[in-house]
Amino acid sequence: MSIRKPVIRKPKVPKIKKPLISKRKRIVKKSPSLALGRIKSTINPTKPLKSKKTTKTPLGTCYLEKDCKGVLSRKVTKTQCRSKGGKSWKKVGGLCEKL
Repeated sequence: MSIRKPVIRKPKVPKIKKPLISKRKRIVKKSPSLALGRIKSTINPTKPLKSKKTTKTPLGTCYLEKDCKGVLSRKVTKTQCRSKGGKSWKKVGGLCEKL
């Protein structure tokens, strides 16, 4: 009778998955400084465009009578209400104002 030699299994080594070439960090070369004289500084002849700020005028409800009674028109400014002949004006979520 022959005796079998015990088989010792080798431990499994996990495979290392490399990221895609596009996702790898690439080494970025340093850009030469102005002191070296390789690059001349460029001045933009045009000024950068600034966005204009628009102020939003508050809209409200115009009333025929004082103390905000009797609706004349809605979604109008205070000056529009005054020109239509309104006696009071109320901003959305605000207090009643006499004109």
